[in-house]
Amino acid sequence: MSAFADVEVIRLATRELIPVCADDWYQRRRRDAEGAFFKKIYEQSPRRGAPTSTKQGIYLFTADGELLGFNNAGNSVEAVRGLIGNALKKFKALPEARRKPGGMIVEDFGKPDPQYSRSPPVGGAVVQVFSRILERDGTKLKKGTCDFVGGGMPGRDFLWLTSDEITAMVPQQPKLGEVSAMPAAVSRRLARFHLVDNTRGEPAFWEDADVRKAQLRLTVTKLTPETIEWSCSGEVLLATSADVTQADRGFEVRLSGTLRYRREKKVFDQWELTALGEHWGSSTYTKEGERPGRTWLGLTFQLVGTPTPAQTVPPQAARDFNRYFGRD
Repeated sequence: MSAFADVEVIRLATRELIPVCADDWYQRRRRDAEGAFFKKIYEQSPRRGAPTSTKQGIYLFTADGELLGFNNAGNSVEAVRGLIGNALKKFKALPEARRKPGGMIVEDFGKPDPQYSRSPPVGGAVVQVFSRILERDGTKLKKGTCDFVGGGMPGRDFLWLTSDEITAMVPQQPKLGEVSAMPAAVSRRLARFHLVDNTRGEPAFWEDADVRKAQLRLTVTKLTPETIEWSCSGEVLLATSADVTQADRGFEVRLSGTLRYRREKKVFDQWELTALGEHWGSSTYTKEGERPGRTWLGLTFQLVGTPTPAQTVPPQAARDFNRYFGRD
């Protein structure tokens, strides 16, 4: 279990601290005030050194940048409780002037580093993605089990769609029963960067050549003056070798779901897909707890309405922005 599912850790983090979550990959590279502040923090920790190396971990620090505690044991409840407890003791020992509200002035942040800033596409859509390992239970599937701590929990990510891609999905004169293909840019992004097993760590994404088949069909099932509704179905085959039997990693999956578009607003208000299939193999950071042979993996895709700040977290693969949007 993640330490951050523990009731006492949640209480401490929300009542005694101001919780902040950020992606170390961006933070250690950005050249702006936020990046400089993060560097000031990690240089006081065991993570000090070249920005090319990982800086991931749990940092507890004051508003003016003094590190009070560090650990990378996010799966140990006892370690995280102890980390917070020790940091709070150090904080309470500081002079009152540094602890009281308004004790420091936050200067203007300035412009963020555009090279490492990511925002959902204007006029596009955000789709939340969950993944989970599954197991056979007679004729049904159930939640899978994994020896790796947290491996049985769902993986999370976001799929981003652009306004042009949304427009490309919508026929100018839709007809009931009409069948069309999902725009290639969307189907390949979904296949390469989201049909992955991210339940035990950061996954390796599929290369373009690994996409052996990606056929997603949209069938108009309902038309009203206000909406267009489609059923979506399809098959995707991903494999690291053209000879699938020799591929060390792969995923053979079927997808189904429903999409609904609001004509007047020119937006989707429903974008729900389920992907279910057999996955095999692992990547550099997902080897621990790997299940042998072909095993079941399921994913769900669900449209986010107006995103909360937490729902604007960029897709994992959007670190390489051009590659994610097929501009490589």
